[in-house]
Amino acid sequence: MEVSERFLQIALDGIQDCINIVDKDFKIIFMNEVASQRTGKKRQLLLGNKCYAELWKESSPCESCVTSKVFETGKPQQTIKWETGLNGEKFCIEKCAFPIVDKEGRVEYAVEIFRDITERRLLEEEREQQRLELGRRIRELRHAYEELKSLQNQLLQAEKMTSIGLLASSLAHELDTPLATISGYCELLLEDIQDERLLNRIKIISEQIVKCQKTIRNLLDFSRKSSCEKKLCNINDLINNTLLLVEHRLKIHKINIHRVFDDHIPPLLVDGNQIQQVFLNLVNNAVDALPQGGNIFIETKINTETKSVEVCFEDNGVGIPSEDQKRIFTPFFTTKEPGKGTGLGLTICNNIISAHNGKIALESRVGNGTRFVVSLPV
Repeated sequence: MEVSERFLQIALDGIQDCINIVDKDFKIIFMNEVASQRTGKKRQLLLGNKCYAELWKESSPCESCVTSKVFETGKPQQTIKWETGLNGEKFCIEKCAFPIVDKEGRVEYAVEIFRDITERRLLEEEREQQRLELGRRIRELRHAYEELKSLQNQLLQAEKMTSIGLLASSLAHELDTPLATISGYCELLLEDIQDERLLNRIKIISEQIVKCQKTIRNLLDFSRKSSCEKKLCNINDLINNTLLLVEHRLKIHKINIHRVFDDHIPPLLVDGNQIQQVFLNLVNNAVDALPQGGNIFIETKINTETKSVEVCFEDNGVGIPSEDQKRIFTPFFTTKEPGKGTGLGLTICNNIISAHNGKIALESRVGNGTRFVVSLPV
């Protein structure tokens, strides 16, 4: 027996973990050299004393004691916990305990094994931090790639728009001369022909030529970079003139226009062509939001608090999702199908209104229509 105990003591003293055996009262009946060194006392002085008092300087069993659970359950237990030493230094301890049972299978003793895994845990945490940092860098790179890809698409779209502008300008110049010739001959025919029926037909031709020339001038204005030339304009007249440009489109799409204009609005110092471009874009967007037809409500009023004129464009169309509303004025962003929108219209509108020291606001709910409010200072 003496040889067995000595052999066991020598074997366990060679292990670098703290090992001790306690009874049900937590009295130490065996302890290896590493465990006794932890206490700073000789082994012989520790035997028979409470493990929680000698090893952990506690007056009662530790709150997270695995040994008590071994006596309760009869099964091995394990826990890993950060502890604070007497000098205030933190260390991580892995605590394991397993039972020693008697012939009847009752737990008589518990073997406790304590291992300082501070270095290992710090290394694991460092690796976890490195993994998280690597993940963050990967996400940043992916985001940068997506932004670069988006920017490339925007540049391609911008190049396309430049080409379209040049094409429109060239086409407009080519069409302007023959249209002017046709218009001139129409005027001559109006002087020479006396037949009322023929005169009406020629007048219709002349009116359609004027519309074509207006469209061409609009194309030319859009294709060239124009400076802001402000003069006093009647906002209600600008809206009515804009609606004349889309009158045919409104009829085709079975859309009704409802006007509520304040006749007491004073003339505003604006660039009429640019403001009409804003109104035209907002009306066209409202038409696109009403694929089955519907109503567009246009209202003008004076806001005495902000000393501004408000022009409201409201439709009862499909609306704009909330996640898209934040980006609605972003260049090249569009909610329309591919080929039906460049994503520049509202950006241009916002820039024009900002250049007039005004604001443009959006209110929309999916399925309940959209409302744009343009505010221009009096």
